[in-house]
Amino acid sequence: MPRRILFAQNKSRFSLWVRLGLLVGGLASLGLVVAKINAPTDPALDRSIDQQIAREVALPVPAEQPRQADAELSALTTDPKSSTAAESAPDDTASASEKTLEMVIKRGDNLSTVFARAGLSAQDVQQVVDLGQPAAPLKALKPGEKISLALTPDHQLLGVDYKVAPDKALSIRKEGDAGLIASEIVLPSESRLVTAEGKIESSLYQSALDAGVPAAMVMQLADIFGWKINFLKDVQPGDQFRIVYAEQWVQGKRVGTGHVMAAEFTNQGKTFQALRYTTPTGVTGYYEPNGASLERGFLRYPVEFSRISSKFGMRMHPLFHHLKQHNGVDFAAPTGTPIHAAGAGKVTFIGWQHGYGKVIKLAHEGNFQTVYGHMSGFNRRLKTGSTVAMGEVIGYVGMTGDATGPHLHYEFHVKGVYTDPLSAKLPEANPIPSRYRKDFLAQTQPLLDAMAASADAKQASNTPRATD
Repeated sequence: MPRRILFAQNKSRFSLWVRLGLLVGGLASLGLVVAKINAPTDPALDRSIDQQIAREVALPVPAEQPRQADAELSALTTDPKSSTAAESAPDDTASASEKTLEMVIKRGDNLSTVFARAGLSAQDVQQVVDLGQPAAPLKALKPGEKISLALTPDHQLLGVDYKVAPDKALSIRKEGDAGLIASEIVLPSESRLVTAEGKIESSLYQSALDAGVPAAMVMQLADIFGWKINFLKDVQPGDQFRIVYAEQWVQGKRVGTGHVMAAEFTNQGKTFQALRYTTPTGVTGYYEPNGASLERGFLRYPVEFSRISSKFGMRMHPLFHHLKQHNGVDFAAPTGTPIHAAGAGKVTFIGWQHGYGKVIKLAHEGNFQTVYGHMSGFNRRLKTGSTVAMGEVIGYVGMTGDATGPHLHYEFHVKGVYTDPLSAKLPEANPIPSRYRKDFLAQTQPLLDAMAASADAKQASNTPRATD
């Protein structure tokens, strides 16, 4: 028994020494590793090891698509001016922070419906409305017009742009803490003179359109010479006209026509000329080259130049089918055509009257009276006692009362007597005052020269060229 105990004790001691030996060996190995780490290394060997590690762990990158970091690093290292170039390059931040939405106005639209369709709130509408008078044009939107909305990327309102007129725009912009600010932008415009001419083939209206003359200029031409030439009775094929008129241009685009500046009309061999002149006091009129006025206190035609459907005098009544005196002139025109006051005056009657239907009667200075019948409607501002200016719209063509079709029945009374409005003799307006004579000649001579140049060019184009 004692021998077995001794053997067990010797075995324990042996095991202990083995463990101590292993521990010492481990510590020695650790010391060698630490020494290896702390010892100086070969730089070339280190780079080789690093490159090998990099090759092993790096993800593959296609050669045609270099990594962004590599591209940026290459740009910075190859271009010494790269930092300067980056500062002067265009900054897309502003454009990226604003987008434009163009809205087309539809029938029945108002600012609220337009904004709602654009995804904007009622609060946005209120902010614009609160601008007051500067934003007033947005209250009268018309179908077909456009509004441009400037928005942030998250759809917040930054501004509104709206073209009020061909040469005028409304711009609303958000200005920091000040909120929305409205401003009017006047676009630069210019007036250009245009010369046109033609020969009457069937009618003045059609011949003028064939010559490229706008319809509005034809109306003005008829008004200017209205008391010299009866365009609805006296114009014949072969008559000729020449006209100089103004066009308005904005940013290289023609946006409309202005006034007839000069005109010439040859009727049955007799030539008439008209020149537009504005006195130093601001009074504008049309005059002959000698200074005589072409104007009267009345327009010859109270509707746009049209056709006569029934003349003054005896006629077969279209409804009652018997001969009856027709105490006016009927101008055929589509329903809704504007009717203009033939002269300045006062409304003595407006309403419904027997066969006239809707009618307006005007009293004018000098014991003149005009009557306008069969109207479809009136100018809403007019009532008995209202005053009107010559040329002002007083109502619209219709066929109320005893009428077989839309037309204006127009009467002209002189001292209570029915008179043919197309042949009534009226006193001429005063000629150019002598004190303005020199200014008149200076302003109108270039217009006469323009018409003369047009005539010379026309003659040259019609002259056969000599041949050898």
